[in-house]
Amino acid sequence: MVVTDRREGGRWDIMAPEAERPFGIRVLMWLCLLSSISALMDLVSSIHPLYPSRYIFPETPAQRTVSIVIGLLCAPLFYGIRRRLAVAWKFGWVVLIASFSSLIVEALASLKQMPQSGGWIASAVVTIGFAAVAIYWGRWWKRQKSYFIQPGP
Repeated sequence: MVVTDRREGGRWDIMAPEAERPFGIRVLMWLCLLSSISALMDLVSSIHPLYPSRYIFPETPAQRTVSIVIGLLCAPLFYGIRRRLAVAWKFGWVVLIASFSSLIVEALASLKQMPQSGGWIASAVVTIGFAAVAIYWGRWWKRQKSYFIQPGP
């Protein structure tokens, strides 16, 4: 908010800046912050467990490492979005590709473990579905480039 001049009655006239963050960017920024905090807590709990292990989902060390790395990648993305750094837009592509690659690998691995999963048809449907979602979010991220090249508030 930008404070302009004093009005009658002692009130201030408040105007929104011309380069305000779009709603989608604000949501993404806070999701990145929460993801990085969650990954940091997951990292701490993997070193020193905070809860009994019988209550957690079975997870391989590789799966935990990938989720921590992707979560920690969100911290610099949060900072870049907040500061409107042009490199954040490029780094967003890395986070997008890494997160969707991780999801598709997990989905296909779990599909392979199911005895009656449908074979190659189910794998094709999952792959096409994830590709469609990744393309949608990739197009959305491409449209956000103008946010990062404009001067910040």
